[in-house]
Amino acid sequence: MFLGIIFAILVAILWSIGEVSYSSLSRNLDRANVYLYQYLVRSIVYLTVVVIFNISLFTTFNTDHFLAFLPIILCDLFASYVINIAVSNGKLSVVSPIMAAYPIVDIFLSMFLLKERMTILELVLVLIITISIIILASNQKKTKNAPHPFKGIIFSLIYMLLIAFSTYFEKSIYIGDFSVYELYYYKGIVYFFTSIIFMTIIGLSPVKLKRINLNILKGSIITPIGNVLNSFALSFANMAIVSPISSMYSVITAYISRKVLKEKLTWKESICIFFILNCTILLIVVGLA
Repeated sequence: MFLGIIFAILVAILWSIGEVSYSSLSRNLDRANVYLYQYLVRSIVYLTVVVIFNISLFTTFNTDHFLAFLPIILCDLFASYVINIAVSNGKLSVVSPIMAAYPIVDIFLSMFLLKERMTILELVLVLIITISIIILASNQKKTKNAPHPFKGIIFSLIYMLLIAFSTYFEKSIYIGDFSVYELYYYKGIVYFFTSIIFMTIIGLSPVKLKRINLNILKGSIITPIGNVLNSFALSFANMAIVSPISSMYSVITAYISRKVLKEKLTWKESICIFFILNCTILLIVVGLA
């Protein structure tokens, strides 16, 4: 249990640093190179995990299992694409809490697909989050860190939907005879071939391939390492403990983005972000309880 909490805290820190690093990278590097290194580094991280913990997976390729994991992989793949547009157009301290509010979508998925009931408390929390997002969207203005703020809001909402569906599919898939290492195995393969596609696009376009440097590496590797540690956190401790702790990454992201990216928040934005973050954490706790 204690080890799971430690891992969850590390996940929150890594995810927050990863978002800030990725946001900075997205604003200083063309998208083709950003996507190339993002997918390539993720494939390396995920396949390395498989090599360390379950290398025997490389001797097999189960088509049925791959197809079962495919919805999760596709949601994550498109989410990785969408997040670039969100963080490069809107203030990270604003879009990050919105992207982290995916539990409100999972509640409706569970209600409509799994026929689970929504409690009055959950309904109130969802309404507060929704109203806060609407107020945030209506108060966004163009700044140096947010050249197209409304676009950033829209794509952060799309990201939220993709992560919600990914989480829902992942929860459903583990009911069967599947392992997290299989997920990393098939994710790693798909990400690797996707990186080859972007390498080909760069080779056929006027865009030049950028040599990997510390900023590119930092912006690409921190988040997938956090993803791996989150899986280990869930294996050591209950989800009801891990999820609220790891979801605190948005709080850290908002703080770091104000220090590193020099983002400024109005009092209305600060209040809305406060409600989104706290209501999201309460939703996770209530849902898991």
